[in-house]
Amino acid sequence: MVQTRQLRAFHPDVHYASALFRYEKEFAVKFRKITNLIFLDDKHRCKVGEPGFPVAAVERGKKVVVSKDTTFAVADHDFTKIGIIPSVAMICNIPELINGDFYAGKVHIGLKNPIFQPFSPLRHATELYHLLLDEELVDKPVLCLYTDGGPDHHCTYTRVQLSYICLFIALDLDHFVAIRTPL
Repeated sequence: MVQTRQLRAFHPDVHYASALFRYEKEFAVKFRKITNLIFLDDKHRCKVGEPGFPVAAVERGKKVVVSKDTTFAVADHDFTKIGIIPSVAMICNIPELINGDFYAGKVHIGLKNPIFQPFSPLRHATELYHLLLDEELVDKPVLCLYTDGGPDHHCTYTRVQLSYICLFIALDLDHFVAIRTPL
């Protein structure tokens, strides 16, 4: 169920999203010998301070605990120059049964500077292509993706569809399934 892993209390598409995820898992189990199932997600931007100039980890106006006779001098987290965004990909070990553990597999984390390495669907497709090459998983003709609902994974956007077509051609796939969570 999608709702159990999200903080959102209700989403109107929760039944539809759960059904799609279940169908994708059933498909992956049925064709597990020829299928790669990969989960993709970009995490929240992490603020990074400069050397000798730490960044506050709390919101403005919140109280913090410090030593007696110590000045709490840090930069405001809203005005940092540098940030890092973790991009996570998990290559799922597809279980033999639908009730098996789909949250087991090999996790790959890439760190990106949002200024010099902006996110785009083509960047994600290229990174996924190289990940599959490095893991020697390009021999399977079926690729199933399950992604977050961000704009760089939104399946109805033309630029995302074009990046998926490029991935389909580059990997010489026979079947490609891309499903995203509701926003």
